[in-house]
Amino acid sequence: MATDWEYQTAKQQLQAIQKGEVSSRDLLEHCIARVERLNPALNAVVATDYVAARQRADEADAARNRGESLGPLHGLPMTIKDTWEVPGMPCTAGAGIFRDYRPKKPAVAVNALESAGAIVFGKTNVPVFASDLQSFNKIYGTTRNPWDVKRTPGGSSGGAAAALAAGFTALELGSDIGGSIRIPAHFCGVYGHKPTHGIVSLRGHIPGPPGTMGEGDLVVGGPLARSAEDLQLAMDVIAGDVPLVQPGWNLKLPAAKQKKLQDFRVLLWVDDAACPLDTNLVAQYGKLERALRESGVSVDKSNPLGMDLDQLYPTYLNLLGSVMGVSRKKFERRLMGLAAPLLHRLGQHLDAPRHFDQFLAGAGQSHADWLRFDERRNRLREKFKRVFEQYDVILMPPALTTAIPHNQERELPLRKIEINGARRNYADLLMWISPATLMGLPATSAPVGITDSGLPCNIQIVGAPYQDKTTIKFASLLAKVIGGFTPPSL
Repeated sequence: MATDWEYQTAKQQLQAIQKGEVSSRDLLEHCIARVERLNPALNAVVATDYVAARQRADEADAARNRGESLGPLHGLPMTIKDTWEVPGMPCTAGAGIFRDYRPKKPAVAVNALESAGAIVFGKTNVPVFASDLQSFNKIYGTTRNPWDVKRTPGGSSGGAAAALAAGFTALELGSDIGGSIRIPAHFCGVYGHKPTHGIVSLRGHIPGPPGTMGEGDLVVGGPLARSAEDLQLAMDVIAGDVPLVQPGWNLKLPAAKQKKLQDFRVLLWVDDAACPLDTNLVAQYGKLERALRESGVSVDKSNPLGMDLDQLYPTYLNLLGSVMGVSRKKFERRLMGLAAPLLHRLGQHLDAPRHFDQFLAGAGQSHADWLRFDERRNRLREKFKRVFEQYDVILMPPALTTAIPHNQERELPLRKIEINGARRNYADLLMWISPATLMGLPATSAPVGITDSGLPCNIQIVGAPYQDKTTIKFASLLAKVIGGFTPPSL
């Protein structure tokens, strides 16, 4: 095929299908051929259902020939993170216990995508129970970064980000509780959006266990793509259909008020003593700041309200521990709770991850204690609204460094990474994503260039609650100033 379809955006592919420049079946076959050629080296796509996908593609083409539309994603081939239930393919969440689990109906968000005309042809790799910032497990093995196969694409939506960067798919559905959309997008140089908490249904997502009715604390589902416009395209499809609040709730996200980049009031928060950045990132964010100022954008550079990560991160870790502790046995939760005060006293001597005692405390705490931390979270969220009276978006790093080398030898709390020649705790990768997750804020991870080390680099665009369209709009306008997605050399 003459066109390089693999790096067309979803919107471009959809327009080509609509105009008859390419059939859905031909586009699907192009995706399949690319996966079969390049995936063995990357291991991003771990399960497929080509038979059903081909049938749906043929149906989409027949409908188009009749002048019928299946929806805004009519005939678009795509992959889905292997935490979402898709009939016809396993849904393992990287865990051996679910190796043979085959869902009978799609997750709510997957159903929305397919009802809009999307054709899901594959599933992408994740860590065990989607609980790591690298994507590897005993079922499918290790996923490698298309920019450097010696490095991770991130996690838990690592296979999703790698598949996008490699040109296997133009659209992905991920999920995020510990930066699982934002950090893989950053490591692979693609776009990702963590929605405002609660606006995209998690029903049909693992974890929790299959059949879970609740929507879950902190965690969200959201899209990854190669353009900001595609993020909005997907959000328009998956947001709002939340079964727990139907039929009495209707989502109407406000449109962005800003028409051009110069209309935005920007706070740049890229310096925090609790989590200093790799010098490669510092240099890239310096270029970003200059590009914004030269474009006439109003930029202030400071911490919001004089707050720092040490005032937000402990509460996030406590609530994260509560979520993660649900899957633990009662005696394990009790032991974690008992270990928390000991680690608090000895953590500095043990070189433990910063505030990790709060994670342990959260896993073992009572419901009464959880309610206290939930109230603390709500007070912080209310206080933080004052930031958005002065600024439209906050620009923050998704992580303290670019894609790290594969690091699977020890348990997560014991791992170390090297930043600026010094050893840092692996768990520090969570610090910069914690404010948006803690307060349920929308956050768009957008490419801002390639560092001097030759790896992609993103910025995290954080907005006020329910201002998802504003952060995505900023990402779209930013691409015109500093560039968007850049394909890796494969």
